[in-house]
Amino acid sequence: MPELLLEIGCEEIPARMLNAACAELADRVGNLLRREHLGETATGFCTPRRLAVLANVIPRQPDCETSSRGPSLKVAYKDGQPTRAAESFAAKAGIRVDQLQEKDGYLTATILKKGRESGEILGEFLPQEIGSLYWPKNMYWRKASERFVRPVRWLVAMLDRQVLPLEFAGIVASDVSRGHRILAHHPVKIPSAAAYVATLREAKVLGREEREERIRKDLDAVARRIPGARWREDKELLDTVVNLTEFPSAILGNFDRDFLDLPAEVLVTVMRDHQKYFALEDANGKLLPHFLAALNTDGDITGVIAHGHERVLRARFNDARFFWQTDQKHSLRERAKWLKTVTFQKDLGSYYEKTKRVQRLCSWLCESIKQNGVQVRPGVVHKAALLAKADLTTELVKEFTELQGIVGGLYACAQQLDSGMSDSTRQAIADAIYDHYKPESMEDSVPRTVEGAVLSIGDKADTIAGMFALGLQPTGSKDPFALRRQANGIVKTIAEKKLPLALSQLFIYAFSAYDGTAAGKKFRRVSHAAGPGTMLRAGFQGTGLGMPAGGSNGQLSSQSDEMGNAVPAFFRDRVEFYLRDVLGFEYDLVNAVLAVGFDDVVDAVRRAEALRRGRASEDFEHISI
Repeated sequence: MPELLLEIGCEEIPARMLNAACAELADRVGNLLRREHLGETATGFCTPRRLAVLANVIPRQPDCETSSRGPSLKVAYKDGQPTRAAESFAAKAGIRVDQLQEKDGYLTATILKKGRESGEILGEFLPQEIGSLYWPKNMYWRKASERFVRPVRWLVAMLDRQVLPLEFAGIVASDVSRGHRILAHHPVKIPSAAAYVATLREAKVLGREEREERIRKDLDAVARRIPGARWREDKELLDTVVNLTEFPSAILGNFDRDFLDLPAEVLVTVMRDHQKYFALEDANGKLLPHFLAALNTDGDITGVIAHGHERVLRARFNDARFFWQTDQKHSLRERAKWLKTVTFQKDLGSYYEKTKRVQRLCSWLCESIKQNGVQVRPGVVHKAALLAKADLTTELVKEFTELQGIVGGLYACAQQLDSGMSDSTRQAIADAIYDHYKPESMEDSVPRTVEGAVLSIGDKADTIAGMFALGLQPTGSKDPFALRRQANGIVKTIAEKKLPLALSQLFIYAFSAYDGTAAGKKFRRVSHAAGPGTMLRAGFQGTGLGMPAGGSNGQLSSQSDEMGNAVPAFFRDRVEFYLRDVLGFEYDLVNAVLAVGFDDVVDAVRRAEALRRGRASEDFEHISI
């Protein structure tokens, strides 16, 4: 079978967009091949400067017979002669009237559609697939109708050795690609589609898997130059540097040991998020004064590149040290008052007002779980809630926003919060602040302590309640305030910490904190006459309210227009996501569990586990009918 090659060459594509675009292009081309009966699947190939697809196709589309039904015989003939209806139907089918057939009282036309050459079909439809690719941000450089993530510089479209007649954004396809921008910056003629990968490899351009393998090997080899050192595994960073390079290598850099006086979190954030460097650590996980950088070239024989990276990192570390020292001039307690001038949301007040709401909500949470036998320190939670957002006023967080919460925990540990406070209490407060944004994803860990879990739940519940009260709940794929992620965090934390906590009660108290505010008045105005508390409780307990009518996918159903009904519907999706996608329970089992309520997340998980065990028994099928 002939092999198809399509390559779109352009300026460097942002690393975060590359994988999704490559997969989408392969899916689109695969769907095109199946639709036109030319092939089955397509394989993607991508580098920062190109998206490519390879696929096996047949030379010619097979002939296809189609049958269509026309008018009834009573309408088609009058006195034995064809009527206008029969003639029109025959003309539309492209055949004579006497070629029409009769079936079940109707005229039918059987049409033989001749297959077309695969090259002709691909030349016609591939430009449409290129132009339909989704990008978070597009550019246009000739006219508004031609958009792509970056300006397209060349196109390669081949069927074996034949160039396809294809054009996009004013670029006509050829059999000439480009090599590595530095190591082989010249036109590269592709002899055939089958030779594409090997030809690019000679031009210092590697596929994604090869680049990742090469980077890993180089990182391991370079790290071995430092006795006892290892590079800190970071899948997300590795994916990024793979998508930033075409022919990578790794180099070793050093920084002053004095910088190790700064917290490791600060140093790693600077290296990872701002410079795309890998940290080096010893066997105990302690940071070493070295780093690894991935280059888009074949090495640094003279050491000039490493020296440049060291200079840049030194400046960034000096900035971080300056901000750290400057921030220590004001305590977190003092900074908590500064939150009065920091807006949380224009209709929900300042972060100081949020802090007070979270404190009250966390006090109720502590009392609730204590009554159910969970050991918690309410004083630690109260103090942590007061100081949790104070780091938003620090210079370090303003410069390195990724460190919010973490900086607060580090400062709480370094500062004397109250005279006479024991070190253990201060550490407990610091841990709760440090962890209160956790979990930031389903892959992230939950807070380490019960106090941190309570603060995390209280903070997230307050945000969700405020946004829902204003009618700012997620719709479709839009979630500008990351409410789904925060709700996922609440569900995961309750489940993994096994907290005896009712979601309905949590949100009754969360909404009550907005009483007297614009958000609270709006919530009560649109809530059911029975009251928001009744609506919330009924929805979470599965008694007919709050149940989404149209399945999950994060969209609220038409039943969920009232705020008291929207929150249970929203959380039903989150609990379903946790049970199905995180814990791996079957969809029918999850539906059965949710049908009788999900107010108690821990109980819902236990019921799912019990059902899974039970359905394996021989009697299950009989008793479930």
